[in-house]
Amino acid sequence: MRNIFFNSRGLRAGWRLVIFVGIFLGLGLAASWIVPRIFHPKERSFLEPVGTISEDLLALIEVVVATWIMARIEHRRFLDYGVPVRNAFGSLFWVGVAWGIASTSLLVGLIAAFGGYRILGLAIHGGTLWYFAGLWIVANLLIGFAEELQFRAYLLATLADGIGFWAAAILLSIGFGALHYFLKPHERWEDFASTGLLGLFVCLTLRRTGSLAFAIGFHAAFDLANLFLWSGQNAGEYAVGHLLETRWQGPQWLTGGLLGPEASRMVFVVIALMFGIFDRCYRHKNFPRLVE
Repeated sequence: MRNIFFNSRGLRAGWRLVIFVGIFLGLGLAASWIVPRIFHPKERSFLEPVGTISEDLLALIEVVVATWIMARIEHRRFLDYGVPVRNAFGSLFWVGVAWGIASTSLLVGLIAAFGGYRILGLAIHGGTLWYFAGLWIVANLLIGFAEELQFRAYLLATLADGIGFWAAAILLSIGFGALHYFLKPHERWEDFASTGLLGLFVCLTLRRTGSLAFAIGFHAAFDLANLFLWSGQNAGEYAVGHLLETRWQGPQWLTGGLLGPEASRMVFVVIALMFGIFDRCYRHKNFPRLVE
């Protein structure tokens, strides 16, 4: 019976994952019952920054608490799961931000080069511009932290302990793409594939840097540039308070249609370039720490 639950390193990875997921889901259920009774939040649209901040702040708290509990049980540090603590906003984070903005700008530039994108002017001005810019920066930072800690921190490190890093990375990236595909409206295979491949790319950044700081910066900047800066759609909506008045024209394979530039087939060119350039810039393996 002991062999079912334990190996030479302690409790088997599968059981640790079950405990982590149970804690995370339990915290989510508790929050979904408690928060509406205390704060009485109003209904907001899908791409509204205040609602996004509220939802992702709550998700971040839940995943941090679940990861902290597992770290205490396993006598580990957050860094053992790739979670940056002291250097969350260090140089790796800002390099990731630069990659996120550059990759999205290249993607939109390719769409524009084939006639699919045109800027008509500013959609907001003055104080309104700065208000929404600030809100969307905070919102996308929280998206970056919450989603990376949910999908690429404890889950990836522990699953890698059981089946190996790249098998775990591929499995979680498929799951990441599937959640977007099945839980968002208007989805197509292009968005499923691009989301999964972007998830796999940030797994590579964790593998080579040893920290999720790059991935968090990349994720936050990539979404900010898509939604606010270049003002694309997501799930059939434009972000409330987006920066630019734009015209997206042409076939949906080029523009992404209702799903925005992430579902343009040009994204696969950009992702291939990112894998190739990052592989050349960061050569050495630095993660996971739990099995090495």
